[in-house]
Amino acid sequence: MDPVSEVNGLSQLAAVQTTWTRRNGLLWSSVEPTEGARNWSAIAGLEQELIAASQKGVRVVLIVRSTPTWARLVSDSSCGPIRADKYAAFGAFMRDVVARYSVAPYNVKNWEIWNEQDIAVKHAGNGGDDEYGCWGDPTDAYFGGGAYGEMLKVVAPQMKSADAQAQVLVGGLLLDCDPINPPTGKDCSPAKFFEGILRSGAGSAFDGVAFHAYDYYSYSLGKYSNSNWHSAWNTTGPVLIAKERFLKQILAAYNVTGKYLMNTESALLCFGCNDAAGNGDTFRATKASYLVQANAAAMAEGLKVNVWYNVHGWFYSGLFDPGLVQGYTFRAFNFERQLLRNSPLSRSVTEYPNVMGYEFNRGDMRVWVLWSATTASQAITLPAMPGAVYDTFGASQTASTALTVDQLPVYVVWNP
Repeated sequence: MDPVSEVNGLSQLAAVQTTWTRRNGLLWSSVEPTEGARNWSAIAGLEQELIAASQKGVRVVLIVRSTPTWARLVSDSSCGPIRADKYAAFGAFMRDVVARYSVAPYNVKNWEIWNEQDIAVKHAGNGGDDEYGCWGDPTDAYFGGGAYGEMLKVVAPQMKSADAQAQVLVGGLLLDCDPINPPTGKDCSPAKFFEGILRSGAGSAFDGVAFHAYDYYSYSLGKYSNSNWHSAWNTTGPVLIAKERFLKQILAAYNVTGKYLMNTESALLCFGCNDAAGNGDTFRATKASYLVQANAAAMAEGLKVNVWYNVHGWFYSGLFDPGLVQGYTFRAFNFERQLLRNSPLSRSVTEYPNVMGYEFNRGDMRVWVLWSATTASQAITLPAMPGAVYDTFGASQTASTALTVDQLPVYVVWNP
């Protein structure tokens, strides 16, 4: 949400017990344009946003980025890396930032250090001031991840000294494609960035890893894919599964334990769509279906946070319909949130051919979330009479042991 405000739906999201939002971001270059000075008034508007979120009980994942001119390794790139001799200065800055904003009335505890830093350095006139990136070094086998790791080793202790509860997050990794099994003709070396962080010995310098996972609409109800990760609606499910398993694999390879993962940008994108398609019922229904699947998968895979990007969207990904209308996607989000909140995974539901799904245990009930992995509806027989059945949007369906599952997820509720 940018900005975090009433005009962007803060009250509507708080009303449905949304736990998290993410804000990009706090600009180091704005607050410390001159080394050693602090111009907090430059982010007075952001401060009001943080207060508003805290008052609504919404936790903010706050990105800190943008290298001031005096600290840049690349002189014309504010999104680029920090000079090694200025890591300590950034650490001092982050100590002051955390001390100021970790307490009331702001109460920020979760800090992403940069955003999509695993892309190549961009220069002035060509994205040098982008809100993402850009620490990537194509000449390095690990794409510059080592330098980022060295920075974290200096900065994280300073942050913890200001607030022992501060959560230091590796900034949201783009992970554009799978470096272990790259698509034909695709350079996936940027995805080696995270391994570079671990090779630097920075495994103890962060609490969690943020990453981004988008799928792309395939112009038919229920269909989506991400070919860069060999992922699709009818094979693997949402691409966040492939990406988080990749990150866990790298963590395990370096014997780094005790870390959590956050997907801080998740959405279904409608590339190439015009307004008629992007705002049409078929895409909006598919987007709502995708949101349910992605959130269920995130819960099943043990992610700490899954953030939809964003309230208004890009390439028609908005959580709200235009004008903050609570359309298909928001309604699906609301109902899933109410039904599955704080429900741990029991198991994957695998006993029905061509049907994907999960079982969650809420304590007072068990809930199955099911959807068809083909274009055809699937007729299945449940093992017993369910307590209730709901569609994607929370409308009650006839409870029966005979159930038809299509591309839009259905919830089956079992009494304890």
